[in-house]
Amino acid sequence: METEKKTISDHMHGKGREYIPNSIFRMMTLAMKTMDVFAHYSNKHFKTLDLKKNQIVVDYGCGPARYIKNASQAVGKNGKVYAVDIHPMAIQHVEKIISKHSLENVESILAEGYSCSLPDKTSDVVYALDMFHMVENPGELLRELARIVKTDGKVIIEDGHQPRKETLGKINKAGIFSIVSQNKYHVVCSPKN
Repeated sequence: METEKKTISDHMHGKGREYIPNSIFRMMTLAMKTMDVFAHYSNKHFKTLDLKKNQIVVDYGCGPARYIKNASQAVGKNGKVYAVDIHPMAIQHVEKIISKHSLENVESILAEGYSCSLPDKTSDVVYALDMFHMVENPGELLRELARIVKTDGKVIIEDGHQPRKETLGKINKAGIFSIVSQNKYHVVCSPKN
């Protein structure tokens, strides 16, 4: 049986891979930094999340931590940001950013599969940006996000490299969230009671 070779594009667009190789992670990080330097993508995109002071926020699938500093500033010293990812290199990036910018309200968490060590109903907001297209079992991920968000909290899911119709289909199929709103950037959900 012949094993299908993955291209760089396949890895960066999540084709059958949740856990990307270190070399691809490094390339993805460089690509994102380039976008931020020349187009200020992270700053522009971050504003659409509408985070507030004193919130507890989870950046689920934080990758190279491009939103961590902004999230830390948005929630302020009495808020908290948890940066969660399955990739050890992502956690290393978070730790470097925490140290470089003295972000006392940010904590990194290495997830195991779809599970992280946060207690139930911890966060006001969970956002999952540019990663949902890579998830092989969206129902399982959505159950974890529902577990860690407060009953009156919200979950923000960006399409990533898939059509909005596919994102909505995955959310609706899981039956865990109600869709509250959507814009060109993401879908905002709340847990069903």
